Amino acid sequence: LSSGKPTIGSWVTLGHAGIAEIMAKAGFDWLVVDLEHSVISIDTAGELIRTIDLCGVVPLVRLTSNHIDQIKRVMDAGAHGIVVPMVNSREDAERAVAAVRYAPAGNRGVGLARAQGYGAHFQEYLAWQRDSAVVIVQIEHRKAIPNLREVLTTEGVDGYIIGPYDLSCSLGIPGQFEHPDFLSAMAEIRRLG
Repeated sequence: LSSGKPTIGSWVTLGHAGIAEIMAKAGFDWLVVDLEHSVISIDTAGELIRTIDLCGVVPLVRLTSNHIDQIKRVMDAGAHGIVVPMVNSREDAERAVAAVRYAPAGNRGVGLARAQGYGAHFQEYLAWQRDSAVVIVQIEHRKAIPNLREVLTTEGVDGYIIGPYDLSCSLGIPGQFEHPDFLSAMAEIRRLG
């Protein structure tokens, strides 16, 4: 992301390591393990993260919510970053970034799991998580639109994804992507994003 070059990724919604391996071998730069809209459990997510990572592809995880406990667990499992749903304010964005990083830059608890080489590579991981952990926010509610500039300029936020169905629902026009209110919201996101 920091190079500014386009990357290509995809979503993993089925909890089978073979599927994750096939997708990782297909040439994607990154794969997102989706915990929000799937039945993937945390232990299955750990196996998918490991599979994707061992194939040399960046494993990201879309969370069920912006919660420090889930963020800590997926990062300790070896995720290189998170995709955070329903980020509507700078405070939401700051909370996600802080949960990815150790003190003093954040508030993530220190555990010695797969990400840190079970302790053997803690110092390397400590340096890595400061600058290389990825935080992608999802803009998917009308409340986020007036706060978009603040959300996207939050230190540690690396990018955003628009959730068109949730956004349209929050506008009272579910799935009506040609509706003037939806088009206006999208135009505002493009202008500020």
